[in-house]
Formats: sequence, structure tokens, C-alpha cells
Amino acid sequence: MAPVILDLPHGLRIVTEELPNIHSVSMGIFTKVGSRYETKPVSGVSHFLEHMLFKGTQRRNARELSESIEGIGGFINASTSYDSTVYFAKVADIHFDRAVDTLSDMLLHSKFDPKEVTKERRVIIEEINMSHDDPGEWVYHLLNRSMWGDQPLGWDIAGTAETMAGVGRDELLAYQAQHYTMPSTVISIAGNRSTTEMVDTWVKALAGYPEGQVYEPTHTEPVRPGPKLTFLQKETEQANFCLGLPGLSYNDPDRRPLQVLDSVLGGGMSSRLFQEIREERGLAYSVFSDTSEFNDAGSWIIGGGVDLSKATEAIRACLDVMSKLRDEGITEGELQRVKEQAKGRMLLGLEDSWSVAARNGSHILRYGRVLPVEQFVAEIEAVTQEDVLRVAQRLVRSDGLHLSVIGPYEDSAPFEDLLSF
Repeated sequence: MAPVILDLPHGLRIVTEELPNIHSVSMGIFTKVGSRYETKPVSGVSHFLEHMLFKGTQRRNARELSESIEGIGGFINASTSYDSTVYFAKVADIHFDRAVDTLSDMLLHSKFDPKEVTKERRVIIEEINMSHDDPGEWVYHLLNRSMWGDQPLGWDIAGTAETMAGVGRDELLAYQAQHYTMPSTVISIAGNRSTTEMVDTWVKALAGYPEGQVYEPTHTEPVRPGPKLTFLQKETEQANFCLGLPGLSYNDPDRRPLQVLDSVLGGGMSSRLFQEIREERGLAYSVFSDTSEFNDAGSWIIGGGVDLSKATEAIRACLDVMSKLRDEGITEGELQRVKEQAKGRMLLGLEDSWSVAARNGSHILRYGRVLPVEQFVAEIEAVTQEDVLRVAQRLVRSDGLHLSVIGPYEDSAPFEDLLSF
């Protein structure tokens, strides 16, 4: 069945999709706030707030919140991104009411006990420190910092130890009051329940939720000019690297050709990067490419971990693969394979109730509507080899190239010499 979207008073939106042939129901609270809405002194507050909603309400302590869902065989979690914060649960359909009650209790009645705030601050600082100790993760943060500079897309979503020290109970409550409001919220539900029951139950559960207003994220300045190397000397067992280029916003008409191009480059074991870097040369166990899209910006990332003695060879090989795509484009066979791959992944993803709810909720938050599957398929089918070549030539440029490397090297000069296509 198709999704049903209801625009309720004071801006709250609920999107439902009935899935009568399954035995689960999934739901998410999609809130239009993430790290792009923050100022530097409170960087990480969105993520901190997400953590605190699991630390106890007027009715349940932290353990009781998790047991409320996990104790009936379901799962409950949350995530903070640059543009949104999502709280979600998936349960057997017979436990629908329990899931609604638990999520709404967290949203409306969290206590923010000062002792819990202090304790969770320490947990988040340890989370930040752990990411610093993981070169495969930290090299990605270094790349973002290089590309975006001192603006939200260049900051760690979790903030820093210094900014966490400045965020207390008062700051958390003020931030919640400002951003957790009806017009900033989408409730998305999918599963074996009727739309009427889904909507009525959630409307009742959210009685008293603040009205407020919608805020927009900080405007993103363009990716800083390249070519640019960010190098961190660190004793590691392998070299970790990320290559970055400016990407496209989710409103850009070339986003589907870029999706095809990215899949040809690094989308799975049949991709050019995997075949060249792993299968042909044996330089890395894994190599990947990925895109990030925002309302006014985007990035295109290629990365991997390689043997210390093979780092420059692997990076040069990645750049050569990208240069060839820019100069020659893709084959007709690659185009058709990626089209079928994209369509297949989309359709298979719709078999799970949380995948459906997540897609619907994120689309409403981003576009104000749910893009029909048929539209996605038509847009992918419309991509031509000429489209992909045009986008490759638009993006694969030395003046937008950024490279971050972590490894135990004394000299960064060999990596500096790589910075061109």
C-alpha cells in the first residue's frame, strides 16, 4: 500500500504505510535537527541530547526504557546526523502500543537528571577518544575537516571534549525546547496496523508536545580549494586514506548520474575500484566510495586501508581509476548493471518495516513528500552514458581534491606528490 501523509495542526506530520502481510511494526520520531544546526561553543549538543533521552523519564529509568522494548523481542535505538536526529523502534505488531508509549515517554518526559548528565558527558568524551584511536574512522574526520574547514560539516557530530565540557543540563533543555517541536517533527510508522490506529495512537501520545517553529541549518560554504593533503603521523599496522571531492546536493539534477558513477567506481565487488585495487593488484582488503548529500552541498569520498608499503601505489591507482572514468566514461554494460543493481537494492529494502518507515520519514523531512518508487526507477532508467561522463568531468578535478592519510611515515612528501589527476 502507498504511504499516507497527514499534516496535523501546529505543523506535526505523520506518515503511515500499512504492511498487512508481515508481523512487525516499526516507527520513528524524525526530528529536523542535527549537528548542522549547532554553533561552535555547543558542538555535539544534538548528539548529547539524543543520548540523554535514553537516561530515564518520570516513569522509567534507563534500564526500564530499554527493557520495555528489548524485553518483548523488539529493538530500540537512535542516531544523530548532520541534518536530523531519529529515535526508532521495531516490535511485533501485537506490541505496537508499548512501542508508542515508550518512545513518546522518552520524547516528552525525560528527566535530565544532573547526575546522569555528568555521567553521560564522560561516556561521550570516551566515545570521541575512541574514534581518535581508530585510524579507519579518524581519517574520515580529518578529511571532512580539510574539505569543509571550520563550519558544521567540518566538525565531528559528537563534538569535542572541550565543547562537551561546556554543555550542561540547562543547555540541553534549552536546545530541546528550541528544536523538538511539532513543526520540526515527523512521525513515521510502517507495519501491520491500520492507518487510523497508527495516527490516533500517536496523536494521543503526543498531547502537550510543544508547538514552536522550524529552524534551518547553517548555510554551508563551498568545499575549500585543493589540492590539499592532511597527514597524521601515527603508529599503525596499515595506512588509512580518504580521498575527497566536492559532491552534489540532493536537489541537484545530476544526483542520479552521480549515483550511477559512484556505483561503478566503488559499489561492491564488481566495481572498478574493487577489481583494480583488490583483485588485480592485491593492495587492500577493502576499498570504498560513497556520497553525502545535503540541501546545499555534498561530498564524494573514496577510501581504504592498505599495507604500509603500498599506500602511495594504492592511492595513485584510485586516482588513475577516477581519471579514466573522467576521460572515457563508463561502458553500456556497466550502465545497465548499475541500473539493475540500484533498482534491486531499492526494492529489496522495502521488504522490511523499518526500512519502509525510515525511507518515508527521511523523505518527508528532506523533501516534504515521499518520492514514489516509480519515480526513483524512472530517474535511474533515464541516466545515459553521456550524463555520467558529464558528471565525472564536472567533479573529478585536481582543484577540488583533498587527501587525508594516517600512518607511521616520517615524510609526507610522497603523498603530496600524488595530488593531481
